[in-house]
Amino acid sequence: MSRLQVNFTNAGSQVPQSLEAPDMVTALVVAEINMGEAPAEIRDGDRLLARLEKRGRTHAPFWYVG
Repeated sequence: MSRLQVNFTNAGSQVPQSLEAPDMVTALVVAEINMGEAPAEIRDGDRLLARLEKRGRTHAPFWYVG
């Protein structure tokens, strides 16, 4: 069973971080907990599954999924 990679950059660091998740639901939870101002990516190996950005931070925040 392949594991998904959640890639993101934390505030104050230019070094990308990567965490593994067993499935898409868990990958989205990992992204929500760990992503800062920079976008996050969810990958299955070399394949990009989703690019996540938080928008509307001050009033009803939401994710833009590209």
